[in-house]
Amino acid sequence: MTNVTQPPLPAGAESPVATAPEFDARGAFEAWARLLKVLLPGLCAMCVRDGDGRRIWASADWSVDETTAGSVAAAATEPAATLSATGEFPAAMQVVNADVAVYAFALPRGQGWHGVVMLALAPTGSPSGPRALRYVQSLVAPALACWRVEWSLRTALGERATAAAAAVVDAQARIAPPEDPEDADAGDAGEADEIDRWLRRTMHRAGATLAALWVPERKLARTLTPSGQPLAPLALQRAEQHLLAWVRLQQRTIVVNRIAPTATADAAPYKILASPVRHRSGRVLGALALFNPPSAADFPPAAVAAIEAAARRLSTLIDAEHDARTGLLTDVAFGRAAQRVFATGAPLGAHSLLYLDVDRMRAINEAFGMPAGDAAIVAVAACLRATLPADALCGRLSGDRLAAFLPNTNVDAALANAERVRSAFAARGGAATLSPTVSIGVASVVDAAEPLAYALAAAEEACKSAKALGGNRVAPAAARAPDSHAGNAALARLLRRALATGEPHLIAQPILPLRGSYGGALFEVLLRLPNERGEPLAARKVLPVARTCGLMKAVDRWVVGGVCALLGTHARQVGEQRACFTVNLDGESLLDDSFVEWVKERLAAECVPRGALGFEIAEVIAARYPDATRRCIEGLRGSGCRFALDGFGAGAGTLGILRELAVDALKIDGTIVRDAIDEPRSAAMLKAIAQLATMMRLRTIALHVESDALRSRVADLGVDYGQGFAVARAVPLRELLGDLALFEASVDPRPGKAGPL
Repeated sequence: MTNVTQPPLPAGAESPVATAPEFDARGAFEAWARLLKVLLPGLCAMCVRDGDGRRIWASADWSVDETTAGSVAAAATEPAATLSATGEFPAAMQVVNADVAVYAFALPRGQGWHGVVMLALAPTGSPSGPRALRYVQSLVAPALACWRVEWSLRTALGERATAAAAAVVDAQARIAPPEDPEDADAGDAGEADEIDRWLRRTMHRAGATLAALWVPERKLARTLTPSGQPLAPLALQRAEQHLLAWVRLQQRTIVVNRIAPTATADAAPYKILASPVRHRSGRVLGALALFNPPSAADFPPAAVAAIEAAARRLSTLIDAEHDARTGLLTDVAFGRAAQRVFATGAPLGAHSLLYLDVDRMRAINEAFGMPAGDAAIVAVAACLRATLPADALCGRLSGDRLAAFLPNTNVDAALANAERVRSAFAARGGAATLSPTVSIGVASVVDAAEPLAYALAAAEEACKSAKALGGNRVAPAAARAPDSHAGNAALARLLRRALATGEPHLIAQPILPLRGSYGGALFEVLLRLPNERGEPLAARKVLPVARTCGLMKAVDRWVVGGVCALLGTHARQVGEQRACFTVNLDGESLLDDSFVEWVKERLAAECVPRGALGFEIAEVIAARYPDATRRCIEGLRGSGCRFALDGFGAGAGTLGILRELAVDALKIDGTIVRDAIDEPRSAAMLKAIAQLATMMRLRTIALHVESDALRSRVADLGVDYGQGFAVARAVPLRELLGDLALFEASVDPRPGKAGPL
């Protein structure tokens, strides 16, 4: 069994600062292959994949195609995978053809995987067929146990070495050259340009003439020259392939200061400084590289410090712009990336957009648990990455709502791409009879005031049409003339005008107890934006446009400032009634470092009674930004603010978030509450959440209580408070504050639970 040759290190490669212990990874794999060959005489080929399923080594005679190999490796890491006698190594087997059977063994690491070892065995010649999986497991289990121990030790040593090297690099960075003077002019630029600013800054500090950033699994490829212009995508293709292979294999910074006399495929005609860009787990995602002509000075140690500091900062930026579960762009980053495409000057009509929604998500969550729903979303994301063109932008808008922006792709080509995604996802099947499927809407981007928002709206309508027809299908958006989007364009202009000149139109919906005695009242404050005719528009119509336009931070401050002003004006009544008014917060506000101090200033300036202002944070947002959510809660709790976790139980987050976040109440998602009468599973979930909240001394609030029968049922299941038409309708906040005593709420007199928040 011969071995695949890895790309040779470029001529003159050095490593002034090692970021992981140096060892011969290829030699280690070859040694294990020799041992397994002794244990399994029929072994004819071998492959090793990392914890995310990517191939990192294979013998030269490994001939199994990637689709089949990936399927077997994925099966080995499924919860239902066959375990060995010791219960340590989940495994799977598949007969490829009459000549070979593939066996995959997963090596566990904490909550994840070190990797998957795949073995191709020749047939035994027995009429009974290939060797049984458990038989092969029993032969290789001792070797796998030793391999896992070695992998664990190397991982631990690598993490310690990385931390030590980072401390050295930080110390070196303090004496690095000053920042690029051009950065002062770019200081007010948006976050969309921050990656380019770091490339420019690093290039200046290291004295380089070209910078490049490659992160393939995030579909991120940026180049920058001193003039600020990028290179053509194929200009550094060879360097990209070799440098990515080497930073992944070497796990360290590579310096090429000695140039070979003749340029070849293995020795490039320029000096190179390349550093790995890592995931927060330490796994290499890509590479940051700097280039100089042969006549330039060698890259000094200070340049190494600069590029490694930049690589760490870029890793943080990339993590912040990508959803932790799926690896797709967040909704905000998705909008920014699309705007960068628009800025290239290509006609808007040349682009297309896909909107994806997993079918029967609630049924999947109820039948198999919320982890199954999350797994379906992750699987759709994987199909998007594997199926769509390399320049496609893929994002997770919220929950199970995904989108893909296809630059320079007409609707016909976009429909074909969407069908490939749908087919790939449907072909995966499921672990039970309820196999997940996905519906996809396709729309063209039109020339309008807010092109992305309108394309998303059109694609979403098409997706709903596909669902109405039974799901698991692709539907194009209805043909529209560009001027048919005038309503949405007017809405964007109306919102900007209101933010600049007017005060928010706010309504408040009472949240009342389902049982108990009288006490302080609780209200949720909602935004209504009057249109040109004075008719109020619901937040669900306004906020998607605000989010697409990057206005959510401004909208949140607009609403919070308006609430504080009204609470200050009616401070005496609010204080006497011990009332609390909650405002919904978007993820953009949580990520805004100045938001907490700004709220404290407004509370003091308006003399808002302590405990009168609260905030609601959606579970999906809290799960996506746990650190930012924790900082916001801790920063404002001292000012008397209370917090509720909104939409709890929808499946986007985990129960572990309750342990991490000091919230006061859980607002149970309406999709669970609405079915509590007719669906036993929904009722059981509702009761379980209420019991858990009671043990954790948290209040529970049921959303969408729309009938008297549902109100009684929810109360019987142990929920404390209700919100909906059957409880109380929303009224203008200014009017409500004038008659606040009429809304005095009933609360449970149990010790330690004196009010809803």
